[in-house]
Amino acid sequence: MTSEKTSSLEFVDDKTDNDVEAGTPQSPQSPPKFASGRGAATGAGAVVSVGLGLASVVGTPLADMMRSRQDLLGQIDAATGVAGDEIDSIYGAPWNMTALVNGAFALVAVLLGAALLGMLAARNDERAWVRALAWAGVALGVIGLLIAGGMYFDLFAPQPELPLMPANPMGG
Repeated sequence: MTSEKTSSLEFVDDKTDNDVEAGTPQSPQSPPKFASGRGAATGAGAVVSVGLGLASVVGTPLADMMRSRQDLLGQIDAATGVAGDEIDSIYGAPWNMTALVNGAFALVAVLLGAALLGMLAARNDERAWVRALAWAGVALGVIGLLIAGGMYFDLFAPQPELPLMPANPMGG
């Protein structure tokens, strides 16, 4: 079986040398067949891994929507709660929700990139850009996990606290 490369896709000519020797006419208009869909699948998976990793670092509309929802729930709770709980309900809970959503995107990016790298380790015929994008997806996912963890555990900025109220000097 002979292989021809056209642009960046691999094509396989389904004619064998025996067909040519036997006098089988060749049709130049017949479309070439794709050699394999696995190259496209691993490339697409690598691009998705990078996209998810990037989304975990810069945020997503889903995280914004979940943060707004949690903010609204916090305002509803704060209307009936204690002042110390208001800050946690209005500020802390939405902040943590954003961290969790972005962390989930980061985790999926790391897992997908690592799975692709595991699959590509056994193959030497894969394109270099697929391996590079898979590594980039893992790296961005790890950075996203670090950022999400820092947000969730308030490592970058502590949660606001109410100042202590002074004692009433008038006694009353």
